[in-house]
Amino acid sequence: AAELDELFPANRLVESFKSTLERLGIDLASQSNVHLDTESRPTKSPRAFCSTPRVPDEIYLVIAPTGGRDDYGSLFHEGGHTEHYANTAAGLDFEFRQLGDNSVTESFAFLMEHLVSEPEWLRERLAISDPGPAVEHSRAFRLVMLRRYSAKLAYELDLHGLSADLAGMPGRYSELLSAAVRVPWPSTSWLADVDDGFYAACYLRAWALETHWRAALEERFGERWFASAEAGGWLRSLWGRGQRLNADELLAEMLGEELDFARLARSV
Repeated sequence: AAELDELFPANRLVESFKSTLERLGIDLASQSNVHLDTESRPTKSPRAFCSTPRVPDEIYLVIAPTGGRDDYGSLFHEGGHTEHYANTAAGLDFEFRQLGDNSVTESFAFLMEHLVSEPEWLRERLAISDPGPAVEHSRAFRLVMLRRYSAKLAYELDLHGLSADLAGMPGRYSELLSAAVRVPWPSTSWLADVDDGFYAACYLRAWALETHWRAALEERFGERWFASAEAGGWLRSLWGRGQRLNADELLAEMLGEELDFARLARSV
């Protein structure tokens, strides 16, 4: 989305994230367990990432600000992981702090990332008078990603199946991905594009779970929940649970709901 880059300047990137957390009642500067790395280094990854050596005591949010819509989305996504892990209850067993169903932490990452496509957030935080083009681009991007990961999951189920024909897998990969995203997809990455543990399913479940969190936040705190300290407190109560429960269990405990993929489909 190069035509949108001027709306997402590099010099506002970190400030927009900090100020968003501040409105949620979270002071990033006072979180001694969170280490914000914005230093410029020749070999530094150009994309933001979150590293968690010790949850919740030692969390790193690593950024190399370049600007652009994708850079903002990446930072807020990794920032969602950062706040989840940084607010996880220290008394939980190791397994519930460091392991568990990654659909949970990914749902919080997608929740924060979604702010970059919220019209009110774009107007308030970045002073974008007409957020329409950015919102529409984000919607299209989200749809492509949902279709891509649905195809990836179907492919990986075939790849790991007992009757898999490995010689035919490159062609199967290209066939499924091309049909899903509507452009010819090369077969070259038929193995490189496979994450451990069916992580494609984690992403799909996380996208669905995120829609439940967002609906609950809007219902309880209004459409501008991202500017509510009370909403931040509710989120911290969620984050504090770490990953003791899987996505379905956490949703049932917090909202009394079942994971609804139809809701996710309606969102796009």
